[in-house]
Amino acid sequence: MTMQTLTYQVSFNTPAFLGNAEQQAQWRTPPFKAMLRQWWRVVKAPEVGYDHHRLLTLENALFGSAGDDDEGGRSQVQLRLSGWDAGTLASLPSMATLPHPEVKDRQTGQLRPIGTGVYLGFGPVTTNGMRNAIAPSDSPLTFKLRCPAHEADAIHKAIQLAAWFGTLGSRARNGWGSLHIEGEGILGWGDLCDSKLAEQSPLRSVADALGDRLANEWPHAVGLCADARPAVWRVVAGSTVKEGKTAFVGFDNWRLVMEKLAALKIGFRTQFKLNNGAPHNRVEDRHVLAYPMTNHGLAGLPNARLASQMRFKVAKNKEGKYFGLITHLPCSMPTAFFRDNNIAVQAPPIGRQIEVWQKVHQFISQQPQDLLVRIRKG
Repeated sequence: MTMQTLTYQVSFNTPAFLGNAEQQAQWRTPPFKAMLRQWWRVVKAPEVGYDHHRLLTLENALFGSAGDDDEGGRSQVQLRLSGWDAGTLASLPSMATLPHPEVKDRQTGQLRPIGTGVYLGFGPVTTNGMRNAIAPSDSPLTFKLRCPAHEADAIHKAIQLAAWFGTLGSRARNGWGSLHIEGEGILGWGDLCDSKLAEQSPLRSVADALGDRLANEWPHAVGLCADARPAVWRVVAGSTVKEGKTAFVGFDNWRLVMEKLAALKIGFRTQFKLNNGAPHNRVEDRHVLAYPMTNHGLAGLPNARLASQMRFKVAKNKEGKYFGLITHLPCSMPTAFFRDNNIAVQAPPIGRQIEVWQKVHQFISQQPQDLLVRIRKG
């Protein structure tokens, strides 16, 4: 079999909570391989008609799987990092506190602000400190990938999507561990637009993604908004007009971007009002976004987990300015989320889930243009 080697340079734009066996921060290849598989699925899904059974067969053949005899196999994709250094970042720099309409002081009952780091990073980040992280750095590591030559194009497309949207580690969907990838013809932040994105993999409307019985329960495509344009937005620091053209201004550091992302997340989540307190006997609209939810658990589902479909990323351009990216990879609430639990709680109809996501898109799109704009068309 003819093999091909692809070489990239990788670094982080925000602290990364990558954990080793002792849950200590460390550069490691397994998270990179997991991320690669995730975006590879997005690239390959259209080829199998979004049939997750056929896709899993192809994925196991390429990336390997555990099993006995003919059921298992070694990976044909080999990854190597130029270093396995431990992360030594033990504290975050000062970050803004943000108003939250539902967070109250337990003593006074008055509304109180919440810290950006705790809101977006709760778990590895708490009010008492944080777990060690890999610090953002301008000194990249070399990331080498060896794969069958006939798979190199799909692998490269997956790496391109990871360069635009990829994050690694705990709370990665909230923007922590935002990757910066260069090399092998990788397009940068400034190249992200509708047409370039569609070249990597077809995009799908929320209705198509949630209504597809073969693919509706797993994130298999970047979503489309009601105007048939990608559900991808840029968070900017402002804009200027020069010679009749609008140019968007970036932030001076990653912390400022995270503060804006946190405020936007508070906004699009709290637009969905809750009918009562826990335990809820029906799925509220806000439960569709992610689960668990503090103080608002569902009856019979104490340990269920539902990851957010909204992906946050902090990107950096060639001039060293930082921008935010919000991307929606739509899917329905999985059947397994409710299976073998309290039958009093049922999955909401697909039509209702679609309406929830359309309201999220609408909320984000209605933000001021000097804060948030869509990616370019081409």
